[in-house]
Order: sequence, then structure tokens, then C-alpha cells
Amino acid sequence: MSKQQARTSEYFLGAVTHSGFTGDFEKTMTGDGYFTFILKGGAGTGKSSLMKKIAAAFPDGEREIYHCSSDPESLDAVKLGEYKTIVVDGTAPHTFDPVFPGVGQVIVNLGDLWIDKKLLANADGIAEAMALNRSYMDRAKRYTGALIDICFDTCRSCSEALDTGGIKALADRLSKRLITGKGSGGSIYTRQLSAVTMQGYKTYDRTISGYSKVYRFSDEYFAASSLLLDELTQRAVSKGYDVIICVTQLLNDDAAEHIFIPELDTAFVTQSRIKGDIGTGRTVSLQKYYSGEVLSSRLPRLKINRALTKTMLDETAKTLTLAKQAHDEIEKYYIAAMDFKKLDKLTEKLIERIAKRKI
Repeated sequence: MSKQQARTSEYFLGAVTHSGFTGDFEKTMTGDGYFTFILKGGAGTGKSSLMKKIAAAFPDGEREIYHCSSDPESLDAVKLGEYKTIVVDGTAPHTFDPVFPGVGQVIVNLGDLWIDKKLLANADGIAEAMALNRSYMDRAKRYTGALIDICFDTCRSCSEALDTGGIKALADRLSKRLITGKGSGGSIYTRQLSAVTMQGYKTYDRTISGYSKVYRFSDEYFAASSLLLDELTQRAVSKGYDVIICVTQLLNDDAAEHIFIPELDTAFVTQSRIKGDIGTGRTVSLQKYYSGEVLSSRLPRLKINRALTKTMLDETAKTLTLAKQAHDEIEKYYIAAMDFKKLDKLTEKLIERIAKRKI
């Protein structure tokens, strides 16, 4: 990615879609000369705490902090630009293994630090808690799948009312005014800024506020905003700018929800009833790019979809909360069996290794 000002960006590592837990992080691991420490170990072995300590040890420069969509308070990865280093949780549901062992990636096995006898003594309790967590997560996946289907139906229905010519003309005007000059890149990077969580549909506003120029678009129906962002992306890339596309889980990660152009310090973001307000400032409505006559014929269907969307989102959040409670029970067993003095020493050694990689 082309050089950009120092900033800390927060994302989710991925999210649950019809294809299971999705994400594009392996490309991040293997690109731009990064070295990756892949953490292995069960719940409660300290992976998230280790990454929080590493993030705290290197607060400056370009950083990307990746959260867990099942538990946003937990970290799944840290990317340190000035050190060309990534630390990532490589356990399910986001399983990672070295692509270039020892050269580009290495496994750090936190399972070596637990006391086997203590775990074996609680084998039945661990199995019971894991089964309960898996049951809740399976239910959450079904709710998420239903939510995606409903949002797809809304988008597909309203795309028939969309003034595509008007959206492309808007993209032309915005591009001429905001995407000027010539960039030093021209690549596309995928990130996940928003996801369905225990807290509802959560977006990391801090990432957006890290850009000095933020342009907001309101779109209840997904179709206008996704097309507009696609058109802006094409124009930016054609001018040599790197673009970060933040895909939307609500449409199975198949459409853009926000885009960032770091070299221009510019963000284009969308918001709707389900997403809520994103930051502050003027928001331009894309409603006029839908045919009122066509939308009127679909109002009963859209009203039902709106109600079902809220229901599925609420039920997913409730179920993820129950899954987190079961996960906490699993963690109790592993925390009790961990040698945290050894973990602290391991963390210190990792910090020392990373510090030597400063570019």
C-alpha cells in the first residue's frame, strides 16, 4: 500500500456470512514484506491480552487493530506498519497457517504454556461449555444468514428503481472534484469496518475520523451507495490511488459499504437505519436516485423487510451474548491452567523481536 500518514485504524478480522466466517486477511499476511506471528491456543490462553500488550508497546506509526466480531472487546490481530509485523490469532474460526514458514510467518503455540493435568481434570466441563458455545454460535449463524437474505431482497428489489445513470454522473462529479492528481499505487485492499455483534451492528468510527475529509451518504436500500462506491473505486484506481474497500456483511461481503483513499486522506461512507449515524457532519441523501413510483409499488415488502431486519439483528445480538457467556466458561478452565509468568516472558521476547524490525 502506498505511503500514508500515521494513523491507527480499527477493523474486524472478518464476519459470518453464507460462506461461513469470511475475511481476506491472508492477503494482508503475505503482502508488502510483512512478517507474521501466528498465535495458536484455546480460549483463555492469553492471545488477545498478548496482542493488546503489543499494541500498547508500539503506539506510534501506521497501525491496524483487528477486533473479533463475536466479542469486539477481544483482539484478533495487530498490524504494525513501521515494523512490517503482524500478530494474529490463527485459531478457528479464522484458521491461519504459515505460507512461507520461518521466512514470512511463524507459529507461536500458547498451548505449550498450559498445565495439561489441570485441563484433563476438567475435561467434562470443558466439553460441555464448548458444546453450548457451538450451539449458540450455530444459531447466531442462522439468524445472520436470514438477516443477509432480507437485506439482499431489499437491495435487489430497490435496484430495479435505481437511476444508475444518475449515480454514475454523481460519481463523475465527485471524482473530478475530490479524486484529483495522480496516485502512487493503484491497488485495492479489502477490510471489514462493520459487523453484526453483541452490541448490534457496530462500526469503528475511530477509523473514519482518522481521515480529514469524510463524505457521508445516506441510503436505506443499499443499491445506490454500493454502486456509487464501486464507481468511485474504479475512478480512484484508474488514477493510481490505492483504495481500501470495506465490504458489508449485510450483503454477504459482496458489496462496498465504505471506501478509503489513504493517499488523499479521504473517506466515503454510507449510513442507514440499520447502521445508524456514522460520525458527524453533513450527510447527502441518495434517495432521489430511486424512482418514487417504483418504490411505492414495493412499500409493503420494504416495510416487512425493515421489521424483519430489526428482529434478526436483535436476535443475533442476543444469541451472540449467550455464546459469549458460554465462551467465558471455557476461558475459566484454560485461564486456571495457564502459566502466565511464562506468557509474560514470551510476550516480552516478542516485543523485543518486533522492535528490531523497525524500518
